[in-house]
Amino acid sequence: MITLQSIDAAQLAAAAAAIYTCPANTRAKDISLTVCNDTTTAVTFTLYKVPSGGSAGDTNILVNQETLGSRESKVVEQLIGQILEAGDAIYGLASAADQVTYSGGVLEKT
Repeated sequence: MITLQSIDAAQLAAAAAAIYTCPANTRAKDISLTVCNDTTTAVTFTLYKVPSGGSAGDTNILVNQETLGSRESKVVEQLIGQILEAGDAIYGLASAADQVTYSGGVLEKT
C-alpha cells in the first residue's frame, strides 16, 4: 500500500538531527521538502541521506551549506528521486539554530 506521509513543520538545529526516518517494513520515495529562512539575515543549511544505523557525515551529504537569503524559501530539489529503505533517514542542520523552518511530505510503500 502507498500512502502520503506529512513531514510536519519544524526548525533545523545547529547540530545534525533527523528530519524524517523511514519506518520499519517500508520504502520511501518522492521526498518533497521546503525550507524557509524565517529571519532577516542569511543562513545556510545542510542535508544528509543517512543509512540505517549510520550517522550524518561527509560521506552522505546531499546539500552542503546552501545559502538561504533573508526570508527566502526553497524547494530542495536534491531530495527528488531519492529512495529510503527502512531505517534510512534524512538529517539536517542550519548555520544558526531555529532560523530555518522545514516541512514537506513523502510517499511510503509498505
